[in-house]
Amino acid sequence: MTKSSAAEQIRRVNLTVSLLKRKASSQVLARLVARYGLSRRQAYRYLQQARQAPGPLPVPEAKIVFTVKLPQRLIVEVRRRARQQRCSISLWVEQALRRGLTQPKRHG
Repeated sequence: MTKSSAAEQIRRVNLTVSLLKRKASSQVLARLVARYGLSRRQAYRYLQQARQAPGPLPVPEAKIVFTVKLPQRLIVEVRRRARQQRCSISLWVEQALRRGLTQPKRHG
């Protein structure tokens, strides 16, 4: 069996949160096992996560590859900054782009 993506795991926890509002734990476990073909142990892990969740969790947006050409010096600096902040290059660039896209437009 292949490992579920992070988004799929969150969807399963969210389903479990929803089911726990209407069904007993044993019924929820049986439903998870039947629906996803999980082991009882894995279904129980989802049950534990759902019990700890304050409510439905946000499902991360799917990511795709986006290729751009940048000057070599800029690439070196991006890699250096990502390493300094102990994060992936993708995460560092995502954060920088989000900051740049949320800054107010300057007129002038």
